Amino acid sequence: MMNVTVVSHYPKIGDTPEEQVLRRSLAQFDRKEITAPELERVKDEVTRRVIEEQIEAGIEVVTDGQIRWDDPLTYLTRKIKGFRVTGLLRYFDTNTFYRQPICEGELSSPESLVVKDFQFAKGASSVPVKALLTGPYTLAKLAQDKHYGDLEKFALKLASILGEETKRLAQAGAKFVQFDEPALLNHKKELPLFKRIWEKLAFSFPQGIETILFLNFGDLEGLYPEVLTLPVTALGLDLAGKSENWKLLRRARFTKKLVAGIVDARNTKMESEEELREKLEELKDLVPGNNLSVSPNYGLEFLPRNAARKKLACLSKVVREFRGAKVKV
Repeated sequence: MMNVTVVSHYPKIGDTPEEQVLRRSLAQFDRKEITAPELERVKDEVTRRVIEEQIEAGIEVVTDGQIRWDDPLTYLTRKIKGFRVTGLLRYFDTNTFYRQPICEGELSSPESLVVKDFQFAKGASSVPVKALLTGPYTLAKLAQDKHYGDLEKFALKLASILGEETKRLAQAGAKFVQFDEPALLNHKKELPLFKRIWEKLAFSFPQGIETILFLNFGDLEGLYPEVLTLPVTALGLDLAGKSENWKLLRRARFTKKLVAGIVDARNTKMESEEELREKLEELKDLVPGNNLSVSPNYGLEFLPRNAARKKLACLSKVVREFRGAKVKV
């Protein structure tokens, strides 16, 4: 059965005073007015609330909203020994930034990266929670390597670390783990290298866990259908902002599960219910319903929080009505 999910991050800040508690707390922490444990309690509370908002909107597989993440790289690489985090760089074609990690020595991960976050979110949610990781290729491409001297060696080491983290997540009860790998769509000629890295990563995947490879910030032209040979359960694609991806899906049969990003998470303009229904009609002819999830095409932190809520609620409403109509037929 088609379900409704989200991609990664959720807006941390909203318009109401209650929704700005994290911003105030971060400023208080910088001024040494609150302690690190007090700040963590605020992050806990904001995480609980954004999970509640996703569930209230009808999302059936939620994320923790990545409330604790500074950006897609810093949160992970600060926990990996051998990295030093430096100045800000623009994250792809967005108005957001990440702190570039510099690899200065042999990488190792003495502690788990996101297992505690997953366990907290799992305990706060009445629906399944999807764990989130930035993929090894994107980490390697956006970081600076001063130790390994070879992109493949560097990325394979990261794949080994993330593979161990996937095992830990499975032991903690995770059924879904999503890896974000937007860098591939900017370096399509490196698909053979990407496949070698992912074969290393997939070697660690436990049985029974669903692994999602989300590819956005570009289209699959030149990669499809070869990307279907990658060792993952599902692919996530931008089908809101990239019309090329629709053309490619019509060109060759899609043989994996699909997370279809049909809601534009980078534009406050609301999709109409009719527009979403038309996309669902087309998707059902491309991918069987039990192999299909629908979602926004990116994380939602690019949107105001109220707009994010409204978009999720609209998507969930349309999907439920669509499923009900199909059952009645």
